[in-house]
Amino acid sequence: MELKRTTCECSCGSQQFFVRLKRDEQVGLLTCSAGHHSLLLDSRDYWADILQDGRPKQIRCKCGGKLFAVMLLYEFRETGDVRSVDVVSACHACGDGQTRALFEIKYSPTEELVSRPLDPIDEPWLQPKRRKITAYWRPSDAEKFTQYLATTLGARIFQRLPGSEITPCEIDSVEFHPELRPTLYFTVLPDLMPPAGREPQEVAPFLKLNWPFHIVIKYPDDIALLHCVEYSNEVVRGGAIVKQPEEFLAFSRRVIEWLSHEFPPTRGLYSADNPEEYTRIFGRSKPNQS
Repeated sequence: MELKRTTCECSCGSQQFFVRLKRDEQVGLLTCSAGHHSLLLDSRDYWADILQDGRPKQIRCKCGGKLFAVMLLYEFRETGDVRSVDVVSACHACGDGQTRALFEIKYSPTEELVSRPLDPIDEPWLQPKRRKITAYWRPSDAEKFTQYLATTLGARIFQRLPGSEITPCEIDSVEFHPELRPTLYFTVLPDLMPPAGREPQEVAPFLKLNWPFHIVIKYPDDIALLHCVEYSNEVVRGGAIVKQPEEFLAFSRRVIEWLSHEFPPTRGLYSADNPEEYTRIFGRSKPNQS
């Protein structure tokens, strides 16, 4: 088994870093003692998504130290590609060292992970503008919404059933009753396919209508269906935040206008409930999500 060890060094020459890591997501940000930020390994691909849940916590040594030397231990496949990378820190104050994260690499080529383990980023806290609208709907409401997008606005539809890939579909093949079965994705850009491996609405001009969450009103049979409509006005490309194509932005504006007319907000600006469902749910008791 071939192994390689390297010590992280900022472009300014500093080897001491404040470290933020999300172990499970295999994402990290190193900020050198001079204040320069660098994303760790391939973190740029996922950083914007991580920020939606807040900034990762800065790690701290048990002695209270916050500055670390960071070493990377690479393990390679027989092909020469990187199989995994252990992220090891050594406290600048007391010297205590420990493995902080394991990055498992499942793609090729991987040369840049070795030659350029730190990816400088000037403004790491910028986030693309995204919109999420929640809606207590009946199955007929989800069907009405989909009909409007496909028939009136000319959107193409893609669907994802649990455990399946995203595939194109026609509205007649979508199952809405007794509830929406797949998650649906819409776009008005011709010939555009959903990107593989990511949520399309976060990285491309797609709007998402999720299959509904079940909200228990009265156990066991009285439930409400909570849908989410999601899309992005901006996306991250090459480390920069860019606006979506104007055709898609015009499409999303019409969607919002239609929702505001058909289902005026009740629980705040980003809600679009069926009025009768809203009264049924909140007129009886506060719902509990299951």
